[in-house]
Amino acid sequence: MNLLDRGQSWLMHKLSVAIKSKWHPQAMITAENYLDKLKVLHQSENFLAVDKMADLVMNTNPGDERLSLFDQIKHRFPHLHQPGLGHGFYVLHRLDYSTSGVLVVPLSRKAATQGSKQFEKRRTKKFYLALLRGHVEEDRVDIDIPIGKDASCEQRMCCPDEPNCEKARVARTRLVVLSRGEYSGSPATKVLLAPVTGRRHQLRIHCHRLGNTIVGDFTYSGKRDVVPPRMYLHAHRLLLPTALEELDINAGDPFDASEDAAWKPGEGLCTIDQAYLDIHDEALSWRKLDLDPPQS
Repeated sequence: MNLLDRGQSWLMHKLSVAIKSKWHPQAMITAENYLDKLKVLHQSENFLAVDKMADLVMNTNPGDERLSLFDQIKHRFPHLHQPGLGHGFYVLHRLDYSTSGVLVVPLSRKAATQGSKQFEKRRTKKFYLALLRGHVEEDRVDIDIPIGKDASCEQRMCCPDEPNCEKARVARTRLVVLSRGEYSGSPATKVLLAPVTGRRHQLRIHCHRLGNTIVGDFTYSGKRDVVPPRMYLHAHRLLLPTALEELDINAGDPFDASEDAAWKPGEGLCTIDQAYLDIHDEALSWRKLDLDPPQS
Protein backbone atom coordinates (compact mmCIF):
# COMPACT_ATOMS: atom_id res chain seq x y z
CA MET A 1 0.00 0.00 0.00
CA ASN A 2 1.51 3.35 -1.01
CA LEU A 3 1.42 6.53 1.09
CA LEU A 4 -1.62 7.92 -0.73
CA ASP A 5 -3.57 4.71 -0.20
CA ARG A 6 -2.56 4.63 3.46
CA GLY A 7 -3.82 8.19 3.84
CA GLN A 8 -7.13 7.33 2.19
CA SER A 9 -7.48 4.23 4.35
CA TRP A 10 -6.84 6.28 7.48
CA LEU A 11 -9.39 8.91 6.47
CA MET A 12 -12.00 6.23 5.77
CA HIS A 13 -11.30 4.69 9.16
CA LYS A 14 -11.69 8.07 10.87
CA LEU A 15 -14.96 8.67 9.00
CA SER A 16 -16.42 5.31 10.00
CA VAL A 17 -15.30 5.77 13.61
CA ALA A 18 -16.84 9.25 13.72
CA ILE A 19 -20.14 7.97 12.36
CA LYS A 20 -20.24 5.02 14.73
CA SER A 21 -19.27 7.14 17.72
CA LYS A 22 -22.26 9.38 17.04
CA TRP A 23 -24.58 6.40 17.48
CA HIS A 24 -22.49 4.28 19.85
CA PRO A 25 -20.08 6.46 21.87
CA GLN A 26 -19.52 3.60 24.31
CA ALA A 27 -18.15 1.36 21.53
CA MET A 28 -14.87 3.21 20.88
CA ILE A 29 -11.98 0.72 20.94
CA THR A 30 -8.85 2.24 22.45
CA ALA A 31 -5.74 0.83 24.11
CA GLU A 32 -6.93 2.26 27.44
CA ASN A 33 -10.17 0.29 27.26
CA TYR A 34 -9.29 -2.86 25.33
CA LEU A 35 -5.55 -3.62 25.44
CA ASP A 36 -6.13 -6.33 28.06
CA LYS A 37 -9.38 -7.70 26.56
CA LEU A 38 -7.84 -10.48 24.45
CA LYS A 39 -10.01 -13.62 24.33
CA VAL A 40 -7.89 -16.76 23.90
CA LEU A 41 -9.56 -19.83 22.38
CA HIS A 42 -6.56 -22.17 22.11
CA GLN A 43 -2.87 -22.13 22.96
CA SER A 44 -0.18 -24.71 22.25
CA GLU A 45 3.51 -24.65 21.37
CA ASN A 46 2.47 -24.40 17.70
CA PHE A 47 -0.53 -22.09 17.48
CA LEU A 48 -2.39 -19.38 19.33
CA ALA A 49 -6.08 -19.00 18.44
CA VAL A 50 -8.00 -15.93 19.56
CA ASP A 51 -11.45 -14.42 19.14
CA LYS A 52 -10.76 -11.12 17.39
CA MET A 53 -13.05 -8.26 18.35
CA ALA A 54 -15.09 -6.46 15.71
CA ASP A 55 -13.72 -3.05 14.64
CA LEU A 56 -10.14 -3.98 15.48
CA VAL A 57 -7.26 -4.03 12.99
CA MET A 58 -4.92 -7.03 12.99
CA ASN A 59 -1.74 -4.97 12.86
CA THR A 60 -0.59 -1.43 12.14
CA ASN A 61 2.27 0.31 10.35
CA PRO A 62 4.53 2.95 11.95
CA GLY A 63 2.59 6.16 12.54
CA ASP A 64 -0.76 4.38 12.90
CA GLU A 65 -1.70 4.66 16.57
CA ARG A 66 -4.81 2.48 16.47
CA LEU A 67 -5.00 -0.46 18.85
CA SER A 68 -4.38 -3.73 17.00
CA LEU A 69 -4.93 -7.41 17.68
CA PHE A 70 -1.17 -7.93 17.65
CA ASP A 71 -0.86 -5.21 20.33
CA GLN A 72 -3.26 -7.21 22.49
CA ILE A 73 -1.34 -10.45 21.91
CA LYS A 74 2.01 -8.81 22.66
CA HIS A 75 0.58 -7.30 25.86
CA ARG A 76 -0.80 -10.66 27.04
CA PHE A 77 2.09 -12.83 25.81
CA PRO A 78 5.20 -10.65 25.52
CA HIS A 79 7.42 -13.75 25.26
CA LEU A 80 5.69 -14.76 22.01
CA HIS A 81 6.53 -11.50 20.26
CA GLN A 82 9.27 -11.90 17.62
CA PRO A 83 10.85 -8.51 16.76
CA GLY A 84 12.51 -9.97 13.66
CA LEU A 85 9.13 -10.49 11.99
CA GLY A 86 7.39 -7.67 10.15
CA HIS A 87 4.65 -7.15 12.74
CA GLY A 88 6.10 -9.30 15.50
CA PHE A 89 4.04 -12.39 14.66
CA TYR A 90 3.55 -14.78 11.75
CA VAL A 91 0.45 -14.04 9.66
CA LEU A 92 -1.41 -17.14 8.49
CA HIS A 93 -4.76 -15.58 7.50
CA ARG A 94 -6.61 -12.32 8.03
CA LEU A 95 -9.97 -10.97 9.13
CA ASP A 96 -11.39 -7.64 8.03
CA TYR A 97 -11.29 -4.77 10.50
CA SER A 98 -15.07 -5.04 10.99
CA THR A 99 -15.19 -8.86 11.28
CA SER A 100 -14.91 -10.71 14.58
CA GLY A 101 -14.04 -14.31 15.34
CA VAL A 102 -11.44 -17.05 15.02
CA LEU A 103 -7.93 -15.93 14.12
CA VAL A 104 -5.04 -18.40 14.29
CA VAL A 105 -1.46 -17.17 14.78
CA PRO A 106 1.42 -19.62 14.16
CA LEU A 107 4.09 -19.46 16.84
CA SER A 108 6.99 -20.83 14.77
CA ARG A 109 8.20 -20.92 11.19
CA LYS A 110 7.34 -24.62 11.00
CA ALA A 111 3.79 -24.00 12.19
CA ALA A 112 3.42 -21.10 9.74
CA THR A 113 4.61 -23.30 6.85
CA GLN A 114 2.32 -26.17 7.83
CA GLY A 115 -0.69 -23.89 8.20
CA SER A 116 -0.03 -22.03 4.95
CA LYS A 117 0.09 -25.30 2.99
CA GLN A 118 -3.36 -26.24 4.26
CA PHE A 119 -4.81 -22.87 3.26
CA GLU A 120 -3.16 -23.02 -0.18
CA LYS A 121 -4.50 -26.54 -0.80
CA ARG A 122 -7.95 -25.52 0.52
CA ARG A 123 -7.90 -28.21 3.18
CA THR A 124 -9.19 -25.84 5.82
CA LYS A 125 -12.89 -25.47 6.58
CA LYS A 126 -14.13 -22.02 7.54
CA PHE A 127 -17.61 -21.22 8.79
CA TYR A 128 -18.96 -17.70 9.34
CA LEU A 129 -22.18 -16.47 10.93
CA ALA A 130 -23.90 -13.38 9.57
CA LEU A 131 -27.11 -11.39 9.82
CA LEU A 132 -28.29 -10.16 6.42
CA ARG A 133 -30.77 -7.44 5.50
CA GLY A 134 -34.06 -8.80 4.16
CA HIS A 135 -35.22 -12.40 3.90
CA VAL A 136 -33.09 -14.67 1.73
CA GLU A 137 -35.62 -16.52 -0.43
CA GLU A 138 -33.81 -19.83 -0.90
CA ASP A 139 -32.63 -22.03 1.97
CA ARG A 140 -29.30 -22.80 0.27
CA VAL A 141 -27.32 -20.65 -2.18
CA ASP A 142 -24.08 -21.38 -4.05
CA ILE A 143 -22.53 -18.04 -5.09
CA ASP A 144 -19.89 -18.19 -7.81
CA ILE A 145 -18.94 -14.61 -8.75
CA PRO A 146 -15.34 -13.45 -9.36
CA ILE A 147 -13.94 -10.63 -7.24
CA GLY A 148 -11.32 -8.04 -8.17
CA LYS A 149 -9.89 -4.73 -7.02
CA ASP A 150 -11.89 -1.54 -7.43
CA ALA A 151 -9.38 0.79 -9.09
CA SER A 152 -11.39 3.83 -7.99
CA CYS A 153 -11.43 3.02 -4.25
CA GLU A 154 -8.76 1.19 -2.25
CA GLN A 155 -11.28 0.27 0.47
CA ARG A 156 -13.58 -1.64 -1.90
CA MET A 157 -13.47 -4.80 -3.94
CA CYS A 158 -15.83 -5.40 -6.86
CA CYS A 159 -17.07 -7.82 -9.53
CA PRO A 160 -16.13 -7.94 -13.24
CA ASP A 161 -19.43 -6.43 -14.40
CA GLU A 162 -18.77 -3.26 -12.36
CA PRO A 163 -16.73 -0.25 -13.54
CA ASN A 164 -13.03 -0.08 -12.66
CA CYS A 165 -12.78 -3.77 -11.71
CA GLU A 166 -9.22 -5.08 -12.03
CA LYS A 167 -7.64 -8.52 -11.75
CA ALA A 168 -10.85 -10.38 -10.91
CA ARG A 169 -10.27 -13.88 -9.58
CA VAL A 170 -12.59 -16.85 -9.07
CA ALA A 171 -14.57 -16.59 -5.82
CA ARG A 172 -17.15 -19.01 -4.45
CA THR A 173 -19.27 -19.02 -1.28
CA ARG A 174 -21.85 -21.46 0.11
CA LEU A 175 -24.75 -20.06 2.19
CA VAL A 176 -27.27 -21.93 4.37
CA VAL A 177 -30.20 -20.12 5.98
CA LEU A 178 -30.48 -20.73 9.72
CA SER A 179 -33.47 -18.51 10.49
CA ARG A 180 -35.55 -15.69 9.02
CA GLY A 181 -36.62 -13.02 11.48
CA GLU A 182 -36.19 -9.32 12.24
CA TYR A 183 -33.34 -7.03 13.18
CA SER A 184 -34.54 -3.88 14.95
CA GLY A 185 -37.99 -4.42 13.44
CA SER A 186 -36.81 -4.93 9.83
CA PRO A 187 -36.64 -8.26 7.95
CA ALA A 188 -33.34 -10.06 8.43
CA THR A 189 -31.88 -13.51 7.87
CA LYS A 190 -29.32 -15.38 9.93
CA VAL A 191 -27.02 -17.52 7.80
CA LEU A 192 -24.01 -19.81 7.93
CA LEU A 193 -21.43 -19.01 5.27
CA ALA A 194 -18.58 -21.17 4.01
CA PRO A 195 -16.03 -19.54 1.70
CA VAL A 196 -14.63 -22.04 -0.78
CA THR A 197 -12.06 -19.46 -1.87
CA GLY A 198 -10.53 -16.69 0.23
CA ARG A 199 -10.74 -13.34 -1.55
CA ARG A 200 -10.71 -10.02 0.26
CA HIS A 201 -14.26 -8.94 1.23
CA GLN A 202 -15.61 -12.10 -0.45
CA LEU A 203 -18.47 -12.83 1.94
CA ARG A 204 -19.49 -9.19 2.13
CA ILE A 205 -19.60 -8.78 -1.66
CA HIS A 206 -21.33 -12.11 -2.31
CA CYS A 207 -24.08 -11.34 0.22
CA HIS A 208 -24.46 -7.88 -1.30
CA ARG A 209 -24.77 -9.35 -4.82
CA LEU A 210 -27.41 -11.73 -3.52
CA GLY A 211 -29.41 -8.64 -2.56
CA ASN A 212 -28.99 -9.19 1.18
CA THR A 213 -26.17 -6.97 2.42
CA ILE A 214 -24.71 -7.82 5.83
CA VAL A 215 -26.27 -5.79 8.65
CA GLY A 216 -23.95 -2.92 9.56
CA ASP A 217 -21.74 -3.20 6.48
CA PHE A 218 -20.81 0.45 6.07
CA THR A 219 -18.86 -0.01 2.83
CA TYR A 220 -21.22 -2.16 0.76
CA SER A 221 -24.41 -0.49 1.97
CA GLY A 222 -23.26 2.67 0.26
CA LYS A 223 -22.20 4.08 3.64
CA ARG A 224 -25.85 4.11 4.77
CA ASP A 225 -26.05 1.27 7.31
CA VAL A 226 -24.56 3.10 10.29
CA VAL A 227 -27.04 2.53 13.13
CA PRO A 228 -26.01 -1.06 14.12
CA PRO A 229 -23.17 -1.17 16.68
CA ARG A 230 -21.06 -3.38 14.40
CA MET A 231 -20.99 -5.28 11.14
CA TYR A 232 -22.73 -8.60 11.74
CA LEU A 233 -20.13 -10.97 10.32
CA HIS A 234 -18.35 -13.41 12.63
CA ALA A 235 -15.68 -16.05 11.87
CA HIS A 236 -17.48 -18.73 13.85
CA ARG A 237 -15.40 -21.89 13.34
CA LEU A 238 -12.11 -22.90 11.71
CA LEU A 239 -10.86 -26.43 11.06
CA LEU A 240 -7.13 -26.49 10.31
CA PRO A 241 -5.53 -29.94 9.94
CA THR A 242 -1.73 -29.93 10.10
CA ALA A 243 0.95 -32.55 10.79
CA LEU A 244 1.70 -30.73 14.04
CA GLU A 245 -1.87 -30.79 15.35
CA GLU A 246 -5.44 -30.70 14.07
CA LEU A 247 -7.25 -27.55 15.11
CA ASP A 248 -11.02 -27.23 15.43
CA ILE A 249 -11.56 -23.76 16.89
CA ASN A 250 -15.02 -22.40 17.67
CA ALA A 251 -15.63 -18.75 18.62
CA GLY A 252 -19.29 -19.20 19.51
CA ASP A 253 -22.30 -17.23 18.30
CA PRO A 254 -22.44 -13.53 19.25
CA PHE A 255 -25.64 -13.14 17.21
CA ASP A 256 -27.74 -15.47 19.33
CA ALA A 257 -31.00 -13.81 20.36
CA SER A 258 -30.02 -14.18 24.02
CA GLU A 259 -26.86 -12.13 23.32
CA ASP A 260 -28.33 -9.47 21.01
CA ALA A 261 -31.78 -8.10 21.78
CA ALA A 262 -32.06 -6.42 18.35
CA TRP A 263 -32.20 -9.82 16.58
CA LYS A 264 -35.59 -11.56 16.74
CA PRO A 265 -35.39 -14.96 15.03
CA GLY A 266 -38.44 -16.50 13.43
CA GLU A 267 -39.00 -20.20 13.16
CA GLY A 268 -35.63 -21.93 12.86
CA LEU A 269 -35.03 -23.68 9.57
CA CYS A 270 -31.72 -25.32 10.32
CA THR A 271 -29.48 -25.80 13.35
CA ILE A 272 -25.83 -24.82 13.10
CA ASP A 273 -24.79 -28.47 13.55
CA GLN A 274 -26.96 -29.52 10.61
CA ALA A 275 -25.75 -26.57 8.55
CA TYR A 276 -22.14 -27.75 9.02
CA LEU A 277 -23.14 -30.97 7.23
CA ASP A 278 -25.38 -29.40 4.59
CA ILE A 279 -23.09 -26.60 3.46
CA HIS A 280 -20.71 -28.86 1.52
CA ASP A 281 -23.29 -31.49 0.48
CA GLU A 282 -23.45 -31.60 -3.33
CA ALA A 283 -26.48 -33.92 -3.25
CA LEU A 284 -28.72 -31.16 -1.89
CA SER A 285 -30.56 -28.64 -4.03
CA TRP A 286 -28.68 -25.34 -4.37
CA ARG A 287 -29.64 -22.08 -6.00
CA LYS A 288 -26.75 -21.07 -8.25
CA LEU A 289 -25.86 -17.38 -8.32
CA ASP A 290 -23.25 -16.24 -10.84
CA LEU A 291 -22.70 -13.45 -13.34
CA ASP A 292 -25.19 -13.26 -16.17
CA PRO A 293 -23.77 -14.72 -19.40
CA PRO A 294 -22.69 -12.14 -21.97
CA GLN A 295 -25.32 -11.07 -24.48
CA SER A 296 -24.80 -12.49 -27.99
